[in-house]
Amino acid sequence: MSFREFAQFTAPTRVVAGRDLIDGIGFEFMKEGAQRVFLVTDKVIRETGLADRVSAGLADGGLEVAGMFDAIEQDSAVPTVEACAAAAKEAGADSFFAVGGGSVMDTAKIAMTLFSHGGTVHEYEGIYALPRAADGMGAPLPVAPLGALPTTAGTGSEVSMAAVVKDHEAKVKLEFADFPLFPKLAVLDPAATATLPPAIAASTGMDAMTHAIEGYLTLDGSPQRDAFALHALRLLNANIEKAVLTPEDEDARGNMLVAAALAITQSLGITHSMSHPAGGHFGVPHGVANAINLPHAIRFNAGGEPEVADRYRDVAEVMGTETGGSGPDVGDALATHIEGVTERLGLPRRLSEVGVPEDGIPALVEGAMGDGCTIVNPREPTEDDFTDLFRKAL
Repeated sequence: MSFREFAQFTAPTRVVAGRDLIDGIGFEFMKEGAQRVFLVTDKVIRETGLADRVSAGLADGGLEVAGMFDAIEQDSAVPTVEACAAAAKEAGADSFFAVGGGSVMDTAKIAMTLFSHGGTVHEYEGIYALPRAADGMGAPLPVAPLGALPTTAGTGSEVSMAAVVKDHEAKVKLEFADFPLFPKLAVLDPAATATLPPAIAASTGMDAMTHAIEGYLTLDGSPQRDAFALHALRLLNANIEKAVLTPEDEDARGNMLVAAALAITQSLGITHSMSHPAGGHFGVPHGVANAINLPHAIRFNAGGEPEVADRYRDVAEVMGTETGGSGPDVGDALATHIEGVTERLGLPRRLSEVGVPEDGIPALVEGAMGDGCTIVNPREPTEDDFTDLFRKAL
């Protein structure tokens, strides 16, 4: 195994995992400097009573709940983020706590940024775009503390420096990544996923699987990321079907939360390059798009350099599939295994099943070619490659 020319790994979020943590959540968040907390959630989570339970847990820990924002849609949008930041300002908050899935947590991250620094959502789009000392070359300027209780096991946003917000007018998903976007605290409690519908559990679980596989294959990886990704895959392989098909299995749901937190990385691959424009243009849920696109991306990548195929052999070994044969052979065996998982979870298998038309392929190809995940994919695709991949996925 060669020594990488460069690798970077950062994991500053304090993670607390276990049972019965919600009622004491205030004691944990107080350690991160919070006093007047602005709770960010959505209407579905609020109706379950979970947001109110978190609010009570914050108050029991001696914190004041300054307000609550629940107007977040499935794919959070620029106006939603702006409204959330303005509401927190008006409430006199000094910190944020997100209770929800990826859209809720990503809303809280960018709202926290606007709350702390002002400006517009678009000003902070991109990599390392938040304000810094020393004329932009120094340490990031501080932001308000952020905590998170994920209610899905998939996005990993609770321990990630990345966020995605949809710009409906431009029909694109804006991507953000910077160190201050790491939450200070992540609380992983299976009670938070107890009411998760099986279809959402399936799609977010496949999102986590995509993160782990692409995180292990990315050109921008690290030895630490490799270890996280492989253990995430062990947990996913053992628990994803149990968590979806027997949701009363609290151990499986808890292990899925841990797997999602281990799997996430901002350096991914062309599965995400394909899924981002599918969501931006046609509203395909991100986890569903990943479940559909992942097998095609694996087959494409495994046909490249032998070192890439060897990485897929590692993944296949962890997931209990065939590891022998040529690169295309191992890629096809792994892709076929993942297609079987997707089918057993009851998820769509083709983009045409979720509203993507054939005449939409040129726009999807354009989006995929310009996506940041394409740059760190282990095999460089051309426009013709993406056209072929989208046709296969359709």
